[in-house]
Amino acid sequence: MGKKLFKALPAVAIAAVMAFGLISVSACGPDGKTENLTDEPLKGEMLADFTQGEADAVFASNGWTNGSVFNTWWTADNVQYANGAMKLTVKDNPDGAESTNNEYFGGEARTYQYFGYGDYEVRMKPSKKAGTASTFFTCTGNYDTNPHTGEANPWDEIDIEFLGKDTTQVQFNYFVNGVGGHEYMYDLGFDASEEFHNYGFRWTEDYITWFVDGEPVYRVDATESKPMPSAAGRMLMNYWVGTSKAEGWMGKFSEPDDQGPEYQWVKTSAKVDWGEIPEKVDAEEFEGDWADYDAISPEFESSMNAAGATEAPYKFTPSADGKSVNIKWAAGTAANYDNANFAVDESVAEGKNWVRFVLKNNSSEQTHNIRINVRTTAETTSNQYAFGSGTLLVTTPNEGTTLSLSPNQEMEIEIKYDGTVASIELMMDSMQASPLNKAGDITISDIKFATQGEVVDIKPSENNGIDIGGQNVKFEASAYVINTDSEANSMNVTYSAVKGNAYSVISAGVTAVAADKSEFTFKVKNNGAETVKLRVDLLAGDKNMVNGVSVAGDSVHSYTASDSAVVEVVAGATETVTVTFAGTIATANIFIDSCTWNDEESHSGDITFSEMAFAGEGQEVEPETPVVVPESGEVNLTFTSTDKYTVDKSGVAADEVNVTYTAVAGATYANIQSDAKALAAGRDTFTITIKNNGTEAATVRVDLIGENKVSTSNGASTDVCNLSHQSIGGTNGNTDTVYGGTSITVAAGETVTLIIKYDGEGAWGAVQRVQVYMDSSTHGDTATHAGNITLSGFKFTSSEAAA
Repeated sequence: MGKKLFKALPAVAIAAVMAFGLISVSACGPDGKTENLTDEPLKGEMLADFTQGEADAVFASNGWTNGSVFNTWWTADNVQYANGAMKLTVKDNPDGAESTNNEYFGGEARTYQYFGYGDYEVRMKPSKKAGTASTFFTCTGNYDTNPHTGEANPWDEIDIEFLGKDTTQVQFNYFVNGVGGHEYMYDLGFDASEEFHNYGFRWTEDYITWFVDGEPVYRVDATESKPMPSAAGRMLMNYWVGTSKAEGWMGKFSEPDDQGPEYQWVKTSAKVDWGEIPEKVDAEEFEGDWADYDAISPEFESSMNAAGATEAPYKFTPSADGKSVNIKWAAGTAANYDNANFAVDESVAEGKNWVRFVLKNNSSEQTHNIRINVRTTAETTSNQYAFGSGTLLVTTPNEGTTLSLSPNQEMEIEIKYDGTVASIELMMDSMQASPLNKAGDITISDIKFATQGEVVDIKPSENNGIDIGGQNVKFEASAYVINTDSEANSMNVTYSAVKGNAYSVISAGVTAVAADKSEFTFKVKNNGAETVKLRVDLLAGDKNMVNGVSVAGDSVHSYTASDSAVVEVVAGATETVTVTFAGTIATANIFIDSCTWNDEESHSGDITFSEMAFAGEGQEVEPETPVVVPESGEVNLTFTSTDKYTVDKSGVAADEVNVTYTAVAGATYANIQSDAKALAAGRDTFTITIKNNGTEAATVRVDLIGENKVSTSNGASTDVCNLSHQSIGGTNGNTDTVYGGTSITVAAGETVTLIIKYDGEGAWGAVQRVQVYMDSSTHGDTATHAGNITLSGFKFTSSEAAA
């Protein structure tokens, strides 16, 4: 039984065509310059030191061809580490042919992570073999779905390429959204294949400068018609043979030999934009013969999770014998973790801990990103590790196995799991909020189950509730596993891969036990190895009633923020937490390591809650001042359209405007404006009515802009003179007097009236204009939004106090 330490393959692999320019290159670049370059030397930290052997930051490509002019199939065997360097080689593929772009095996190494602007440098020695290319470059394309936007990346690329037919020259090039043609051939003045030298480039928004041995040698500057690459990409190093079509550019290739480029190190100053280096996994390969096991006949179903979907995205056609199923989906249909799934009969699953099947991508153009979840009878995802045609794939605890399937690629999948299988899910091009413009055609076949090693039984969690004041109170969760111990009257919560900004929560109804009380107390023990951050919300409807928090211990940090109680508990500590509140509450929410808006990290933990109780005498809540909409003061504001919003007065009343938008990013602060100098003068109250005609909730922010910027707390300054607000309808209303603005969330189909008090006479000076932001003013929001909003009921009035 072979046990090995494997480095997992990434969830998204570059497998699309990257066509290197098949054009004659001139001695002088049409875009750039070589004279009077004054760039500072490249800077960067060591990312991969191959003088010490294999580096954690990179992995070997395995199991596909790029097609086009590549006559090469990538295999991990052609990436070797010896003599203080990483060497890439080319070998014959006895089963390959130029017609299928795989006549030869080649070597490619790439980074797990994606990097943006910065300095990039490699120390390498290229191959002096005609018909080959030895490279170092950054690249991304529409096979990569950007996690910040949920959209496919453009094809952006920056190249350093050596053609083996003449290694006294190096070719520089770049692509922007698939457009290349920027080749420049630089004469080195030496033969690069004889010794190691340093090569690199500095990539900024405005220019790229290429370097040789620390000296800037060629620079291109952005112009309005020729922008620079902008999408973060992987770093790649590869060695490949071209097809006969490329001979005019690369030369004619002859028999493979032991030549190949060597690389000593890679450095960069660029920050990681996204992606993680996976940990090494202690994994056992399956050593049985799958031919000894029978294949099942699955009956697939499709989920329908995408917003606005009217029918399930995945369509199924079984083979005549039922042992294989063709799965198709149309472009723009699969999203929000839609999955194709099939139930596994207990007689098949019992006592098994391995599943094997074959996936075949029937498309000759599209690469598909797939996640596979083995679901157990305990309602957990229990993948332990997985192999794709013998290479370890990325498997995330509780989140399944991810892979990319290249055009025409066939991959044998083997997954080791724990527990008894209930079903298997395949998420195909659906691991993002919005559907991609990508159709799919995949066949799954030969699904078999087997046993190797110890079979681990996973029992369903027991969450029967916890006793609070003689009442059984049951906390529920989706991202956490809850186990309750009725004898100890405690609740254990475990979790893994919970994002810090996900706002995942455990929640319980507490109306019966919290009535006429003012304190919520509990003990919390942190059984994990890292500090845990908790946030407690005690809600009456949408309003949080928390007004304070204290902790009986000195190993924690606690505070209240936006009416929430926040507590940090260090590893191994047990603390007693007391949260005070006013009024009658209905719901208790506890966020666990998930309530920090700018925390992109994933967290795992194990905590125990006990001795939960509500106590103290209930406190009466001051009745809220009724909202009174001013009766007069109507004005007709004229807003102009922008590149993000379309303002249309047709089809609405004379004093209304309709605003539509299709792709507004959540933190760009795009807005529409209307002059208000004469209308706001001598007034201190502005009223606006907001109707959401769309299918999703919208966040709307309204600013009254004064003449001057005024310093506020936290060292900020703002020209927004909003002081406070009242609203009829809406949720999450907030007037920010530090950075400015009044924001409110308007549900789909809802109409909200917002009444804003402002200072139009003081330090800010007279109001100049009204600005309205729609789905663009949420800090840290990387999603894009579409909507349809009608604005009306504009009034400038004076309050009684001002009068």
